[in-house]
Amino acid sequence: MIVDVSMTITEGSVFRLGTPPVQITSERFHHESEGDYESIMLSFSAHTATHVDLVFREKRFEPERMIGDGKLIDASQLSGHEIRMADIEHQVQVDAGDFVFFRTDWSQFLGNQEYHNHPELTPEVVQWLIDNQINAVGIDALGLGQGRRHGEYDRLLARHDIFVIENLANLDAILQNHFRVY
Repeated sequence: MIVDVSMTITEGSVFRLGTPPVQITSERFHHESEGDYESIMLSFSAHTATHVDLVFREKRFEPERMIGDGKLIDASQLSGHEIRMADIEHQVQVDAGDFVFFRTDWSQFLGNQEYHNHPELTPEVVQWLIDNQINAVGIDALGLGQGRRHGEYDRLLARHDIFVIENLANLDAILQNHFRVY
């Protein structure tokens, strides 16, 4: 079974506070060799829908790093907004090179203010990811942390060659805690 974990981009969506909403328009163009044609124009920030946070311009990831083993950590039933080691440590064995996805089911709040008040990882969990030398970490929320922690976590993980995938979707459709990521 294939599960699409990317979020749909819809007109008017705002993902990061302070950025303009997504704009999708249709425009007509003309070129002397092609004649008249219509094209869809998209306008949105790089922090829109499902994306990889590349916080350092010079940082690049090879395409083969976008394929690998994935591990799902279910944080959807946690009370409170912090995802702690005690909540996750017995769920799955994480190995070097893995994708680790945190399921919070927070994508259900997309489109309302609650989406911006998402769960976050504790510094201890972020350090655990680094210590396990994972390939990538993803979450079905705006980011791994809130406020200043958001950027701090992204930069810290990037310095350890771990890329962050934000705004995942449909993680509830992944039925096993071990899967393949493409």
